[in-house]
Amino acid sequence: MKITGERTMPAPRRRVWDLFNDPDRLARLIPGCEKLEKLAPDEFSGTINVGIAAVKGSYAGKLKLDDIRPPEHYKMIVDGKGKQGFMRGTGVLDLAPRDGDPNQTVVKYSGDVQLGGPLMQVGQRLIDSAANMLMGQFFSAAEAELKAEAAGEVARQGFFINLWRQLLYLIRSFFKRAN
Repeated sequence: MKITGERTMPAPRRRVWDLFNDPDRLARLIPGCEKLEKLAPDEFSGTINVGIAAVKGSYAGKLKLDDIRPPEHYKMIVDGKGKQGFMRGTGVLDLAPRDGDPNQTVVKYSGDVQLGGPLMQVGQRLIDSAANMLMGQFFSAAEAELKAEAAGEVARQGFFINLWRQLLYLIRSFFKRAN
């Protein structure tokens, strides 16, 4: 499965980089994240609880960062498994200041993920849709965290709040395309 996308974050590149490299803050952004621990400067372990259609479960895994060039780039290597299947993959994250506005950062991401086990019985279209929804929730939560940080507050997180943020994002995107 291929995952690609781009999102603009309302903060300078260094703040976005710091957010994406802080395991405590990152754990609040990842949908279903139960635990995220730093094992080494470039290695993390974690547990997430997610469900796609009738296939729900807890997955444990490791994430290793490679080819790190702060504050603009890193490669991720992911390996995780649970009772409902496994996931292995690699991804790339690139951060660049938005043209003409150093207080906004364009986040480009791409990856290739292999899934196996009962998880694959769900179907590729449903998995793709769920992956896009989870990425949308992650970036909506990251945007809220950055805005709250700028205002000196702590961002509230949770399934319904992130779902609301994702819906608003989709509605805005629809109207931007329509105009």
